[in-house]
Amino acid sequence: MIVFEQRHIHRAAQPALLLLVVWLAQLVFSSSPTWAKPIIVSTVLASENNASIADLVAGVSSDNIISHIDKLSQQSRCATSPERTASISYIKNTLSQYGYNPIVQYFNTSAGGLTNTPLQNIVVRKAGTQAQAVQLLTAHFDSSPTRNFPPTCSNFAPGANDDGSGVASLLEMARLLTRYQFRDDIEIVFFDGEEFGHLGSLNFVQNWYSDKNVNPKGLGVGTVVNLDMVAYPRDGRGQEIVWAVARSDNGLALAQNGSTLSSHYLPGLDYRVYTIGDLFAPERDPNRLSDQQSFWNAGLGQAIFLTEDVKDIIGADPRYHTPGDKLYNQDGSLRLDPELARQTTQVALTITGNQAGPQPRYFLGNFNPAFEQAWAGADRLVTIGVETGQNVRRGYTWGPGSSHVLTEPYTEGANGQRQVVYFDKARMEQTRPNGNVTNGLLVQEMTSGQLQLGDNVFQSRQPCQIPVAGDPNDKNQNASAPTYSSFRHLLLFSSSPAPVSTLVIATLDRDGFEGQNPALGRYATQSKFISETQHNIPNVFWNWFNQPGHIYQPIGDYYTNGAVFDWVSTVGLPLTEAYWVRTKVGNVERDVLVQLFERRVLTFTPDNPPAFQIEMGNVGQHYYSWRYGS
Repeated sequence: MIVFEQRHIHRAAQPALLLLVVWLAQLVFSSSPTWAKPIIVSTVLASENNASIADLVAGVSSDNIISHIDKLSQQSRCATSPERTASISYIKNTLSQYGYNPIVQYFNTSAGGLTNTPLQNIVVRKAGTQAQAVQLLTAHFDSSPTRNFPPTCSNFAPGANDDGSGVASLLEMARLLTRYQFRDDIEIVFFDGEEFGHLGSLNFVQNWYSDKNVNPKGLGVGTVVNLDMVAYPRDGRGQEIVWAVARSDNGLALAQNGSTLSSHYLPGLDYRVYTIGDLFAPERDPNRLSDQQSFWNAGLGQAIFLTEDVKDIIGADPRYHTPGDKLYNQDGSLRLDPELARQTTQVALTITGNQAGPQPRYFLGNFNPAFEQAWAGADRLVTIGVETGQNVRRGYTWGPGSSHVLTEPYTEGANGQRQVVYFDKARMEQTRPNGNVTNGLLVQEMTSGQLQLGDNVFQSRQPCQIPVAGDPNDKNQNASAPTYSSFRHLLLFSSSPAPVSTLVIATLDRDGFEGQNPALGRYATQSKFISETQHNIPNVFWNWFNQPGHIYQPIGDYYTNGAVFDWVSTVGLPLTEAYWVRTKVGNVERDVLVQLFERRVLTFTPDNPPAFQIEMGNVGQHYYSWRYGS
């Protein structure tokens, strides 16, 4: 961050120095240039329940941000320091690893006390689906070892906070943005020469409409979110504040909208809006002095500045613009605050993602979207939880992704075929083009040995010999566990069910012999009698069917609360009573309550963590192996 002041200057000398600062700023940043075009004001406002924004924000990792700062602050990044090439290569290589093609905007300058010095801005673009504008996320990567202006580059300038923290935040945003799609283009820009008078951003705005590499579509700038010094909280850790700085005539509405968005997507975060002139005279307000000023003066887009402090002309960080601006203290503890850096990154993603017009995220590939919609309601959240480390407190209903997408013969399908998609725990099928997606009767087929090839067409096979629960038995490691075949006789000669409210104590072994274990009765009670198949459903399963949860609505791309799934269409009617079986789970033999339904197998394992005591068996895997022999 460029703030032209030294702490050791006598107070009496400060007014003259400030006049010099103002004169320099006006000289370098003349307002209202003739090449400026009108501000593109975006009117996009995503739903405050938008799932894509919520998921994008949840993925931010403070560990990743700190790791980037660590790499960037190993060497000076001052404009004329030869060793800064290592940091520049790190930025470009990291972006390439994320799948981007970095664009380099080279320029030579003698401004800011430099002498024909080669500088470069680094730009990557996330193309939009129907771009109306470009939304910018920016930070500067150069550093300074001194508070003199222009700075000298003879001393070590690690610049961990100024502005390694902003660069690290951009790199983390670049990683996450690859997973999502937006209407508008999003460009992430790493400016050079900020410490010498915002030279990189000035060059960028001057060439915005002429540089076809950076702006190939000739679009206007929608918004600019600039990050500079975002990891040293003025009020100490645990008192993090994310400040959004705007001018009254540029960016104020965007900053205020950020307050609304943050209150919804980031509850508990302390987000505050500062307008130039609130604490200092506008012409000497230090909060104007970062790369957003180039956009303000050019009238290019709505620009705001995210930073850690606005209250002091020096800034919160006592070590900025010194060789002490490092990531770690001498005792090895972190000097910078990972939580503040994470929160600022989240705010930037929330504001920019919202302005860019978030599109629903797809997980299953480029096939019929009806399958994605059927899968996403229950399992999108589980997948996001795995990605972000959140605990959604339930397992998969279908599985983390599709394992096989193919057509299978079916008499009533188009040309005798229908499209099917296999997951770990089930199979989806679409018999008629543009028809409903249904969930096959896989358990009934495997248990009976009747492979269904049409509404009334079956092929006889041996019942499936794979264990219904627990570890597989492909290497004879779970040889005594009951299989689907073990339950076959129960489909034909099931005994009368026990009355509702009785304890569930029936057992079944691999050979299909029934028994009882009264010691297990404390875990489950018969709860619901299903007249269609004359079977009970125990309370542990019945209560689970009717337990609401957080679910995804594909039409509208938002989250809500409701039934995680419809149990009849997803699980099917019960084929058998529930039985306790002995099976190995993780190579440890355990008591597991198992019940076979038409479409799924449900298991209840008492010694699992509460959120995972009830799970759906891997019916999709089992069926595919039974049907195709692999």
